[in-house]
Amino acid sequence: MKTINDLFILDGMKECTVLAGHRGLTRYVESVNISDTPDVIQFLYKNHLLLTTGYGFHNDTNQFCELIREMHDLNCSGIIIKVNRFMHKIPEEAKLLADDLAFPIIDLPTNRTLGDLSRHILNYLNDHEAEQLYYALHVQQEFSDMMVKGYNLNSLVEHLGHFLIRPALLLNHRGEMIARSHDFRMDSMKLAETEILESIKEDVAFYRDGTTFNIPSLKQQTVTSFPVKTKRLQPSMLVIIDFKTLPYPSSQMAVEQAGNVISSTLIKEQAIEENSRLLKNNFFADLIEKRIQAEEEIMSRTAFYGLLPDKESICVLCTVDSEGDNYETLQLYEKKIGELHNSIYDQLEDEMINGNMQATLFTKEKFFVMILQFDQYTETEISVVTEFTKQAQKNVQGEYSVSFGISNPVESITEIPTAYQEAAEAIDNGYDQNMTGFINFYKTREIKELLNTLPRKDIKALYENTLKSLAYPKTKDDQELVKTIEIYLNCQCEISDTARKLYIHRNTVKYRISKTEELLNCSFRDPADSLRVRVALTIGSILEEESKTLAFPQ
Repeated sequence: MKTINDLFILDGMKECTVLAGHRGLTRYVESVNISDTPDVIQFLYKNHLLLTTGYGFHNDTNQFCELIREMHDLNCSGIIIKVNRFMHKIPEEAKLLADDLAFPIIDLPTNRTLGDLSRHILNYLNDHEAEQLYYALHVQQEFSDMMVKGYNLNSLVEHLGHFLIRPALLLNHRGEMIARSHDFRMDSMKLAETEILESIKEDVAFYRDGTTFNIPSLKQQTVTSFPVKTKRLQPSMLVIIDFKTLPYPSSQMAVEQAGNVISSTLIKEQAIEENSRLLKNNFFADLIEKRIQAEEEIMSRTAFYGLLPDKESICVLCTVDSEGDNYETLQLYEKKIGELHNSIYDQLEDEMINGNMQATLFTKEKFFVMILQFDQYTETEISVVTEFTKQAQKNVQGEYSVSFGISNPVESITEIPTAYQEAAEAIDNGYDQNMTGFINFYKTREIKELLNTLPRKDIKALYENTLKSLAYPKTKDDQELVKTIEIYLNCQCEISDTARKLYIHRNTVKYRISKTEELLNCSFRDPADSLRVRVALTIGSILEEESKTLAFPQ
């Protein structure tokens, strides 16, 4: 059975004012009677609520007080009066009597009709589903008002716990705490909170969809999770203890209405977060493109975003491979590609947290940029980064493959632009080899790779001008001279080491070196001449490989 207090969730009752008898708001209401006759007491019974304009006793305070006593004796619910219609104010004697008897007297504004109010109350009392709907709408209105007034998530969850008379938690899509009702601050509930979080983190995807489960510390009660949609690909979660035995008229509908408002608040906070993300990415672009020159400013602003100056840093770039039918289809839908971008950002953020990495995430153009930091970047850390990147790639890519480029370590925050360029080059190298879905570590280009980027006529001219007649050795003696100078230079011009590797006498090495220096008009002890000959020998190996490829095409 409902009390007068319960009626205040109805539209007609929200504007009413309790004038006296506040302690009696817990009186039960079973039916409603509308009357303005002086003998109305003859038609009232236990738990009846009287609606009246007060016309029958507006000039007779004693008669009004007598009605109050008689209704109290019958255990009636109370009186709702349109005070301003005829009475204009309740006599003080009547107020004192009502307060003494804990008998409620309630004022109904003149813009409300007794008939409409009666209909609302009777529908509420007699229709179970309508009552739950009224209550759900009441909850929705309360929470919407709180959101408009700027209440934070903790206040909303606390209010939900108050409405449901149940402990409540709000978790993000990773199963981490966002807010909780005051119940979990009690020592008796701290273990329950820990067990809930541990259970959910074992299979977050399962609990995000909404389910009911048990935990050891609450043997007699169940725990229920509800998905709360946000701008992220995966929903957050509302967790309520003992939901299946909610006190009437609370219902899942009421929880859903509250969840909608909490969802809107989360989306608003995410919009603020996205704005902060934009500022962060703008700073990173300025850093990479060297628009910030002052080292002090770089140190200050990188520290603000969690980058520490006394760490070694590497740059890990991630990008969606721009090949395949799925990607081309995606490009037609700007909204879809925006959703994919946000989804990958969120997933990479999750990977950094789950991998317990000291890292900061940025975006720049088509790249997602992770700056990972270590006390010292050794072989152990390289293995950690490799496993982290493999796991991230496995979890991030779905219909669209993603590739990663990883830089060498840099010792200073100011060198991050160099690390970024190395990681970008590692990705470009992968694409140059027609690869997709790859993980490439940057390696410093060797002389051979650099020479391969030059026009063939230029390197061929350098080769021939440097080695002269030895450029294309035809006789056995010329071939031996070329082999000797190659090993001699590799042995750092040590004659004994060269002789040992060629299985010849030291004097033979000296003779061949002297003869070669005469032919090439150079001295191998001169660093410039030595470098020139080394480069020429490398060009020779490139040209030889190319000739073999042409002779025996793959």
